[in-house]
Amino acid sequence: MLSRLVFVNSAWLMADKIVRLGLGLVVWVWLARAVGPGGFGVWNYAIAFTALFGAVATLGMDGVVVRELLRPGADKAAITGTALSLRLGAAIVAACASMLTVALVRPDEWLPFILVSLNAAVIVLQSSQVFDFHFQARMHSRSSVIATNLAFLMASIARLILLAIDAPLEWFGVSLVGEASLAAALLARAYRADVQTGSRWRFDPRLAARLLSECWPLLLSGLAVMAYMRLDQVMLAAIAGDEATGQFSAALRIAEVWYFIPMAIMTAAFPAMMKKKEEGQEAYERYVQALYDGMAWLGLAIAVLTTLTAGWFVPMLYGPAFSQSAAILSVQIWAGVAVSMSFVHGKWLLAEGLQRYGLIYTIAGACVNVALNLALIPRLGAIGAAWATLVTQIGLLPMQLFFPKARRNFRLMVGALIAPYRLIAR
Repeated sequence: MLSRLVFVNSAWLMADKIVRLGLGLVVWVWLARAVGPGGFGVWNYAIAFTALFGAVATLGMDGVVVRELLRPGADKAAITGTALSLRLGAAIVAACASMLTVALVRPDEWLPFILVSLNAAVIVLQSSQVFDFHFQARMHSRSSVIATNLAFLMASIARLILLAIDAPLEWFGVSLVGEASLAAALLARAYRADVQTGSRWRFDPRLAARLLSECWPLLLSGLAVMAYMRLDQVMLAAIAGDEATGQFSAALRIAEVWYFIPMAIMTAAFPAMMKKKEEGQEAYERYVQALYDGMAWLGLAIAVLTTLTAGWFVPMLYGPAFSQSAAILSVQIWAGVAVSMSFVHGKWLLAEGLQRYGLIYTIAGACVNVALNLALIPRLGAIGAAWATLVTQIGLLPMQLFFPKARRNFRLMVGALIAPYRLIAR
């Protein structure tokens, strides 16, 4: 029964990713063609800029709240009310900070301020994700997926209409707020229907203090991850301009579109990894090595195929104005080899109980990425940011040698890249 629940829950989450990736790519490619590299750069700058503040709004509490809801005899009304209050308060502070900061760094520029403000409103509305924790705890993601995807589908239809009438870019920002508002309302309704109780949410100060004390390492990790993923677009806009950001962002959307595949594989493989660990170190390492092999060669296959086809595929998709994105993509896509292996690495950290090492690793990656962007963007522009991403992803792997518990894992990662030689040597 439990395995069936896990499978069904995973299937709904996968369906959510596929719908969003497929329809989202159609909409954003059309938007890129409509507004050109400059407009697309401002759009992605606003999203990336606000996302840096949005990482604070989550407080890193997602998994912790789900765990609390799973405790026997948990006061779910107090947990939900406390988590919602904390998330909402943090989101309001983060939204205001993002608007104030963009006004300072890009004064007298109306469009970036409007788009950041609209994305900031989305951050506040996304506090409703607290309701989804209830469904996660029950392994019943069907309700939340239906709610959020209904909002996404309606917003996507609105965006297609906006594209058809050549609406200003600001209206697409309004569509984001509309989607987040509808998703929040539908999630709250689904939650109330599922709970079927008259108990009221309430704020528990002692619970709030305990949640915050447990969540701060995850908050720091989330901030580092977001800086790692999105700060390059913000820096690129500041140093090279919005058009370069648009070229980079167009390539990035293609480079990242397949990442849900290794994520799904590792979600399914993690229970088996833990079982192998119980069987013994040899069986465990063989299984982890097989996972690294598969991920590395999946990433290599996609990188080779994309590099060979980017020259004609990217201009065909986005139009001739985005021809520079092909060269950027040919660099960016190779970072996917390390990214696909990082999904195994992340699960290995959980299996070994080395989450604090993971935080150090991520913070180091963010620092290295920022330093490389500062060095390469002024000289090479958008392709410099792509090289910064690639060098960071691959260059950080040897950092594991400084941690005794991680050295064996580094050898497994290197072994994945020489898998054909290992097979011949046998």
